Amino acid sequence: MLSFNMKVNYRLLPIKLHFFLFNAGTAPLVPYLSTYARQLGFSSATVGLIYTILPIFGLVAKPLFGVIADKYKIQKPVFIIFQIITIVSFSAIYFIPGSRTATTVQLDCGDGVTVLKSCQEGGSIDECKVNTLSKQNETALCEMNCDMSSPKMWQTVCEHWHIPEYCYSGTNNLRYSSHVGNITVQGECANIATNDVILDGYKYNPQCRTGGGFVNISHPCTLNCTNDMLSGVLGYHKTDMICLDSTLNYRYCTNDTAQLTVLSNDMESECTASCELVQPWQLMELCDSWQADVARSCQPKMRSGESFPTNLTFTGTVLPSTAIIIGECFYVQLNHITLPDGSIHYPICKSKAIYQLEYELFHASCEINCNNSLLNEIFDAASDNNDSTEYTKEFWLFFMLMITSWIGQAVVVTFADAICFHLLGDKISHYGKQRLWGSVGFGIFSLTTGALIDLFSEGAYKNYAIAFLLMFVFMCGDVAVSCFLKTDTTKMSMNILADVGTLLSSLPTFVFILWTIAVGLSTALIWQFLFWHLEDIAAMTCDGSDYIKTLQGLVSAIQTFGGEIPFMFVSGYILRKVGHIRMMSLVLFAFGVRFLLYSVLSNAWWVLPIEMLQGITYGMFYPTMTSYANAIAPAGAETTVQGLVGAVFEGVGTSMGSLIGGQLYKHYGGAATFRWFGVGSLIFCVLHLIAQYALRNRVQQNFLTPGYSSVMHFEKPNDSVCMLEEHERK
Repeated sequence: MLSFNMKVNYRLLPIKLHFFLFNAGTAPLVPYLSTYARQLGFSSATVGLIYTILPIFGLVAKPLFGVIADKYKIQKPVFIIFQIITIVSFSAIYFIPGSRTATTVQLDCGDGVTVLKSCQEGGSIDECKVNTLSKQNETALCEMNCDMSSPKMWQTVCEHWHIPEYCYSGTNNLRYSSHVGNITVQGECANIATNDVILDGYKYNPQCRTGGGFVNISHPCTLNCTNDMLSGVLGYHKTDMICLDSTLNYRYCTNDTAQLTVLSNDMESECTASCELVQPWQLMELCDSWQADVARSCQPKMRSGESFPTNLTFTGTVLPSTAIIIGECFYVQLNHITLPDGSIHYPICKSKAIYQLEYELFHASCEINCNNSLLNEIFDAASDNNDSTEYTKEFWLFFMLMITSWIGQAVVVTFADAICFHLLGDKISHYGKQRLWGSVGFGIFSLTTGALIDLFSEGAYKNYAIAFLLMFVFMCGDVAVSCFLKTDTTKMSMNILADVGTLLSSLPTFVFILWTIAVGLSTALIWQFLFWHLEDIAAMTCDGSDYIKTLQGLVSAIQTFGGEIPFMFVSGYILRKVGHIRMMSLVLFAFGVRFLLYSVLSNAWWVLPIEMLQGITYGMFYPTMTSYANAIAPAGAETTVQGLVGAVFEGVGTSMGSLIGGQLYKHYGGAATFRWFGVGSLIFCVLHLIAQYALRNRVQQNFLTPGYSSVMHFEKPNDSVCMLEEHERK
């Protein structure tokens, strides 16, 4: 029967507090680190690669420091040092700037206006976000930096956007042929109208776009005409280029009105005009008015010795209400732009396809960051879908700190288990009752942290500051509590490595190691990608991102309070009734069922009842693994064996699971990945049952009866095995 003796054992109180505080310190970060990496800009494949390599360091660190601690009896100093290392490395992660590759959009032309275009090839735009965005009436300001390395893009800007200082400053003089006629005299001035102009071999209609009436364009022009009478009147005098009733004219004014009387209304002549250009906008006015885009003189060019900027930086004013989805692309209108000098320009997009096709002019790529979080999220989603290198200095800094924190956690967890078993003595079946306090701390503060992150965040981008703060507080408390732990080892193996080598030569132990690897494969997928899967499912609803961290916190809480804690509390009793071998098979079966249920989720909230299976897949797995490892460990090598088993679980199992899961998730999505892992877990379960059936004779010779815990006989039964057998028989 279950025993519920509530008497406090003060000798075990420090280890209980350690489990609580350490897990309360890791709960605000560890469950969210993979999604935090996603927010920093890393893809699922990159995150999978990170979590593939991390356990390898644990594979080395756990047995290495276990051997050192066992040999020199320095468990406590090493234990505390690595707690401090974990605190420092976790804290440093907060100060890493995001390594997200720059969010990019394309400029496109539609219905006479410039639009921002963002596409997800092979993906789908979040319609909920776009619908929400389209209901916003206020404008959004976007800081943009556009790639202008293509001359055609400068032609686009010059023809449509009217930014003369970048486009029409390449010359101070314009020469062209002009056919004139219809000369009218008004007072001391003669207005000489043009019928057509020839610029760089192309004929244009010399219209003015500046409006009706009289407009002085302020071009001083010298005319050299074939009509002798007109040429004699003008001589070397300069005329002013003007617009009169939307037609290009040359105005000549003089005090000698007698000269003007010889000019008739129907005097026609071919003239060569040489016009001075004082300001770039004057050339732009002519090129735009005449629609002379193809002319060499109107091509974008800078002054001699200068080159066009490779980038154009400006603040774009965007209209969210114009947001639409067409196919795999998202479009939103760019209303106007403001250059660094404060000038405002309207990026009109009128197709001038007489000489060049529109698509040859547009589609420049621009980096963008807007003051509208929803707009940023839509653009970022498309950028995340594009393949780009992520191995920046921020990535390597994040990776190195993750390695350090992983080693710190791995050593602390291994040493804590070994210390706990030492304190328990012959009552090693009570391990689950100590370890469940870690689940209590983890469950409370993973839920609390998730809710607080959502509370202090806006939209899909989360503020993780509260998570790092809680981690620091609880981990520092853990260091203080650990100073009161009793860690003196009473026995020590004289030849640790030889003992462990002999242990690994046992076939039942080899099967146990393979089982540990299989569980590690499955555990990795939950640790690294369950929250990713939930985020993707929640994104299907319009308000999904607003509560996702709270939901993820609830998942952790259900896992711990509904699964781990009750099962760890009664793990000793269950193992006595079921046995380690049968429990191993049951763990694999539970993983298979759990993954298949994940694969059919259509509403993220339905994940909560599935998390009750955590009681078997972790609440029973961990006591089974650690108690089995402690029982088979030679005397004095307990820490070494715990480190070895833990290293195999993480360094091989979760490492391979992270790599495989990351690649599958990237190429096939969450549902397919969990479905295939579910089928794989069920296959491993069947194989494990077959292997144990094949080893049944050896089990009968070297193990307890199948109804009890199956613990390997290590040549001469060591004290741990005998104690476990005796305790489980009672």
